[in-house]
Amino acid sequence: MFSTISNWVSISRIFLAIPLAYFVWIEDKPLIIIITIIGLFTDFLDGWLARKLNQESEWGKILDPIADKIIIGLPALVLIATGKIPYWLGTMIISRDLLIFVGGVYARKKLGYVIPPNWLGKITVNVVSICVLMIIFELDFLYNTFFILTPIFVVASFLSYLFGMLKRIKQMDD
Repeated sequence: MFSTISNWVSISRIFLAIPLAYFVWIEDKPLIIIITIIGLFTDFLDGWLARKLNQESEWGKILDPIADKIIIGLPALVLIATGKIPYWLGTMIISRDLLIFVGGVYARKKLGYVIPPNWLGKITVNVVSICVLMIIFELDFLYNTFFILTPIFVVASFLSYLFGMLKRIKQMDD
């Protein structure tokens, strides 16, 4: 099940979310930077290892996006709880991820395979991550740009996943 190196790297990223959320809570910016760098490196590493070692798997297609959602979602929850991110924006980020996850489970049962992440979703993860970091580090000059881009990318990527899933299900039913 989790027997590949790349899957264990994804799992390690999930566990990084807990200390990351804690350090966001206590505002330990140097440790936030360190964990963020480790998280970004492991996000790159798991995909690279899967391709390099020919270990791409259905579990990897599930674990990688779940790790992305958790490592962004927990700090977003902390930012909502501390009032540093608008409730509507945090809710939008978390809701998108939950809906994509539920839709992915449904699609997996209906289609028999995991729908892989698309490029718009990957870009969205980065835009959301940068927005969250701009909030944490109080970089207002960049935050305003990402404050506008984040909801646009969140909605666009959700619709992209939704319509892609519906298209694949329709093709299967035809």
